[in-house]
Amino acid sequence: MAADVNSYDAWFRAKVQAALEEKCTGTSQVQVMQAAQALIDAKREVEPKS
Repeated sequence: MAADVNSYDAWFRAKVQAALEEKCTGTSQVQVMQAAQALIDAKREVEPKS
């Protein structure tokens, strides 16, 4: 059982390190929030007001 724990720990640490070293640009939180707000605004324009 201890070998499984040590093996998993090594695997997990390697995955975390690889993710930290990844050089992808990704999408910033600001970009995501702007896109979400644009969707909300567009939906409000289409719906009739009560």
